Amino acid sequence: MIRDDRGRRVAFVSHCLLNQNVRYMGGAFFAGAVPSVLETFAAQNVGFVQMPCPEQLAWGGVTKRLLLRAYGSRALYVMRAVFLPLFVVYTRVRYWWLARRVARDIRDYVTAGYEVVGIVGVDDSPSCGVRRTLDVKRALPVIASLDDAVDRETFNARAVRDCLVPGRGFFISALRRALARCSLEVPMLEYHVDSGSID
Repeated sequence: MIRDDRGRRVAFVSHCLLNQNVRYMGGAFFAGAVPSVLETFAAQNVGFVQMPCPEQLAWGGVTKRLLLRAYGSRALYVMRAVFLPLFVVYTRVRYWWLARRVARDIRDYVTAGYEVVGIVGVDDSPSCGVRRTLDVKRALPVIASLDDAVDRETFNARAVRDCLVPGRGFFISALRRALARCSLEVPMLEYHVDSGSID
């Protein structure tokens, strides 16, 4: 083995915390990475492993084209009883595949003797919420009822903050199950959008 200065400690971080460009329209609060996330782990000499953005990969790319069709859609509002269960099943299947990939990556680090100090999720995310998540059943009808002229603050207040509930997002739930199948326990941390803190 050739020695070097690696610290052998890493954190698996939600994609949007290192790249706000994949956040939902109106949800990016920084031009690039979230500074407090970078500072918190860099100060502890912890490396970052950027997890894939499940929403980008499942919902139609960076702009999440599949979800964009819901904005202001009266048809979706009327057909939500049919659409929502299909959307949830599709999302769970896609996220399970991604979660297995991330669990394999975590196992690779652990097997190689690294400490995985945590998985960092995002508290307002329907996908990556750890202790607080978006209630999709409440949020989608709100999104469908908004018109094209909605501003960022109104959207975030009505479609996000008003629809937050205790619980885990779809991806974090799938990842916890995938880790359990690999007999791995990794602390789950959550970035709080409102305060910028991690716990």
